[in-house]
Amino acid sequence: MAAHCHISNGSTFSTSVKNGSHHGRHTQSSDSGLGIWEIINPYFLHQWMPYFFFGEVVFMYSVGCFFALPRLYPETVHIHQVIGTFFLYEIVVNWWFIHRTDSSFKVSEYPKEKLATGPYPFEVPEIIQQNKLVPIIQAHINTSHYPYWQWSPCLSCKWWRPPRCHHCKLCGGCILKRDHHCFFARNCIGLKNLRYFLVFLFYTCVACAFTVFHGVNFLLQFYWADMSYLDLVPMLSFLRSILGSNTTLAQVGVMVIMGYGLLALSLLSFMHFIDACFSLVVGKTGFELENNIDVKDPRSVTKKLQSVFGPHWQYAFILPTPYFLSPAIEDPYNWSYLIPPKKKNPVIQLVDP
Repeated sequence: MAAHCHISNGSTFSTSVKNGSHHGRHTQSSDSGLGIWEIINPYFLHQWMPYFFFGEVVFMYSVGCFFALPRLYPETVHIHQVIGTFFLYEIVVNWWFIHRTDSSFKVSEYPKEKLATGPYPFEVPEIIQQNKLVPIIQAHINTSHYPYWQWSPCLSCKWWRPPRCHHCKLCGGCILKRDHHCFFARNCIGLKNLRYFLVFLFYTCVACAFTVFHGVNFLLQFYWADMSYLDLVPMLSFLRSILGSNTTLAQVGVMVIMGYGLLALSLLSFMHFIDACFSLVVGKTGFELENNIDVKDPRSVTKKLQSVFGPHWQYAFILPTPYFLSPAIEDPYNWSYLIPPKKKNPVIQLVDP
């Protein structure tokens, strides 16, 4: 059954339930939350972005640690290499945890007893109150309007899903506390892997700053005398090298191309890190920020950090650990600590075309 979903809180957001969860801002967008990325084929990005990322990281690490740093700092090179290796470790390990940690809603793991005993300030459909979490059939859908802070049906998965849980067409499931889909990691950022995403972004930003500083210094010391400003144009230094101007310009051309890749990675990482930190502080997901959904989280910043990283959140920036060793202090089914919105509650509207 094909269907469409609208979210409205003064404005209408048109999305397709068949393709995923409700994402968009005053423009038509798929339910997967891809937004502007749908201008480019999201399946293409999903397939190839990890290769771009690892190609950039491996190249910059290899050139930096084994070619540039020994020439820049012959006496203290080992210290700089250890620092660079630590950044690489944090980036790669956290990336792996982002990629492998599954935040999807699994009916078999749903603790049904919690709904009956725990406080729940938001409306719960009668079928969920009775703990009858059964596959959706047409008879179970009694209305076409579901408040955002209520269990609602996913017509792709054929199951009811809790509040803040949205479907992703690339991952093929509903993600608990879904924030967005990360093309670099080929996975959705949600309840269980948001911690790794934040640490990954932090060390990516630091490593990019570290690499840019030493890279510019290396270029100025060893190549700038043979260069011109035109060599900063991609591929031009290769042409000059082929024409016999200077054979070292071929190396410059490689570094210039990878430098632009590093600049793009730096900008993306910095913007995502700022957005992720702001989202954490205000207690909203990226989806809720983009759609201006009313969420009030009265907890302190420390409690919010613990809700993402677990009780010992400080250690997450030193040693990434599996989620089951330090689970988040958060209930992805009830959200009992949130204050119900006083304004008109945003509504999910299912429309059968």
